Amino acid sequence: MREAIDFAVRLLIVCVLSAGSLSWVYQATADRIRENQEKGKIALLKKAMPEAEHFETTEKEGLKYEVGYRGEERIGGVFYAEGKGYGGPTQVMVGIGKDGKVVEIILLSHKETPGLGTKVAGQEFRSQFLGKSGPFILKKDDPSGGNIDGVASATISSRAVTKAVENALRVFKEEWGKHG
Repeated sequence: MREAIDFAVRLLIVCVLSAGSLSWVYQATADRIRENQEKGKIALLKKAMPEAEHFETTEKEGLKYEVGYRGEERIGGVFYAEGKGYGGPTQVMVGIGKDGKVVEIILLSHKETPGLGTKVAGQEFRSQFLGKSGPFILKKDDPSGGNIDGVASATISSRAVTKAVENALRVFKEEWGKHG
């Protein structure tokens, strides 16, 4: 019985020391982690809107976006949008210039099938949107009026990105008309 109590006390001491150490490391690195996350976010924003010098965060109808500025001039926006993919939500970041044309699309997260659905993150699919202002329609959904070739065997994933880009453009047009 004495051995069991001795073992329990030692285990308790190890657990308390481990928890204390973990808490101390978290406190010591929390600022650096936030700083690195902010740097990563800014790098993605710069990739989505390369001409912007700084960004201002805004939210409309649950859709968060960043207004890009060069000096004091509004040059476009970077919109966070989501579409329903095959494996779950597909989250994208869409850079849109002040002329209403797509500058860049970055897939932030998705749960699509590796090797098929993940091809929507590739340049071949994304480039179909660049420099255009929509509307975007998959050729599979409208053979006569569609303008986006979906990824073969990944129609749902292609549709998710297309819908997300359309949602971002819709909010851009609504908001830019007020503030443009």
